[in-house]
Amino acid sequence: MMIFQTKRLSVRKAVTSDVEMYLTLWNSSEVMRDVGFPKGLQITSERICKQIENHNETEFDQTLVVIEKESEKKIGECKIGLPNEKGISCPDFKFLPEYWGNGFGNEIISGLCKYTFSKTRAQIIETSPNVNNVASQKMAKTAGGREIRRFVYHFPTEMQHYTKDLHGIIYHICKKDWLEQNMRIKKITKRKEKSRICKQI
Repeated sequence: MMIFQTKRLSVRKAVTSDVEMYLTLWNSSEVMRDVGFPKGLQITSERICKQIENHNETEFDQTLVVIEKESEKKIGECKIGLPNEKGISCPDFKFLPEYWGNGFGNEIISGLCKYTFSKTRAQIIETSPNVNNVASQKMAKTAGGREIRRFVYHFPTEMQHYTKDLHGIIYHICKKDWLEQNMRIKKITKRKEKSRICKQI
């Protein structure tokens, strides 16, 4: 089941035949080091399969598969965060290293913003890249993100033998700012016209 698509990418729900892609992605030290797992998640295919089987019908707050349209290859994952009581949505995405540097990050963030702002009551999309992940920081800024604060996350004691403290930066992408940047509605003065454009997103 496809959830949304961009110019070069499509996003669908995960199925058990996707296990091998997830096994490679989540156990990659390159991919996972910036989220606190320098040796990867060290997860098994059995655990991944069970996780996918336990997914519910919603597209929110669970892993989704990202596919490159042209090659039809599975290149990574993303998550659409359901907004909390404050209207803040926390999405996520990761790509296999061989697909880095192609602009897919900017494309998927744009797609996530468009979907989340149009399908939910989210007013803010929050990203939290590692302080050392300059590329992800640039993606957040390109999407209109503003730095809110910096943080350090300490993993629970029982996880500290295979994790590393996460030093990150919180960025907020506000719906109003995103609409103005991407839909150019700041040039439209009529309220009804603004409302019409927002509903079409």
